Amino acid sequence: MAKKLICCLLSLLCILGLCPVISSAEGYSLGDVNSDGQVSAIDASDVLACYSAVSAGGKSAFTASQQTAADVNNDGIIDASDASTILAYYSFISTNPFKLFANYIIDGCNSSTTYNTYYRNNTYLLYDLDEEKLINYHDIHKRISPASFTKLLTAAVVLKSMNTDTVVTVGSELSLVQPYSSLAHLVQGNKLTVMDLLTGMLLNSGNDAAYTVAVVTARSVSGHSMSDSAAVSYFCGLMNDFAAELDMNESNFNNPDGYDQSGLYTTAADMLKLTRYCLTVPTIREITSTAQKRVTIASGQTFNWKSTNYLLDTSSKYYRADATGVKTGTTADAGTCLIAAFKKNSKTYITLVSGCSSDTTRYDLTLSIINKYT
Repeated sequence: MAKKLICCLLSLLCILGLCPVISSAEGYSLGDVNSDGQVSAIDASDVLACYSAVSAGGKSAFTASQQTAADVNNDGIIDASDASTILAYYSFISTNPFKLFANYIIDGCNSSTTYNTYYRNNTYLLYDLDEEKLINYHDIHKRISPASFTKLLTAAVVLKSMNTDTVVTVGSELSLVQPYSSLAHLVQGNKLTVMDLLTGMLLNSGNDAAYTVAVVTARSVSGHSMSDSAAVSYFCGLMNDFAAELDMNESNFNNPDGYDQSGLYTTAADMLKLTRYCLTVPTIREITSTAQKRVTIASGQTFNWKSTNYLLDTSSKYYRADATGVKTGTTADAGTCLIAAFKKNSKTYITLVSGCSSDTTRYDLTLSIINKYT
């Protein structure tokens, strides 16, 4: 069967005029075996040539980095299955040109890897950011509430359009904040920078800061003076547009803070795509890796904002020196949840857990996953 698949794939590549050529590569990106900056049928042909040589008793001509790039399904073997996936992607992007190969792989992970009964009822994942590979996961395409993970997208949208030094005034949009929300404790009339608002939103998980920064951004981008509700609706349009740019096709956002609401949903797979992006944005990376910050705003008030992420708190039993972010969340629909980033063994890992039953369970589960599989 494997030989037939090799022959079929090689025949197709020959028809395309793409003969197998093993290329050298110093670094790597998943699927880009020859490091030419794109994942294409040429990479599939390289994989097939290598697999054919090894199957015949020869040695792999791949460097270590090429081996990593070629093993797209993360099973530790370079074979026709990897070539088939690369070739399928090459065909797919002929009609979907903006989809990243790493996202294509994430979207194709529809079943669980091995897990034990401790994890069974939770949506979770462990992702190697450097190798762009899911290591362990469960139900990552199941629809979930994004809770305060939403604020990562809010921050990303704001930073596309607003100068962080811009001073704004907190207004009547605070009336839109739902009861029992987590707050940055802003009051109407406070004057503060966009950077301060993002800090209060991401550190203290302030829903009040989320509404203010959303309304301010919407009015700035649109160039119109809109009501608070209209501005929030406009901003949510910006959120969904940007989510689509990130291939977050399993999500919909209708508020800027993640408070449970009909029509608000996401998946762990989409949140992984968002987190990967956010870790490339210096402002978001800086704020979400900070444990605590004392901020004096333009109107003179001082706030002590503290991260809701216990992994960053040196006084917590969950403190991890290798933790570098990123965001907690808690709502009735989402349960307790956590996206975390770790710098371990010179590599960056992302974990996500959702649907946990208590504040401590999300940390126990996160640490269990990162300790067991890395």
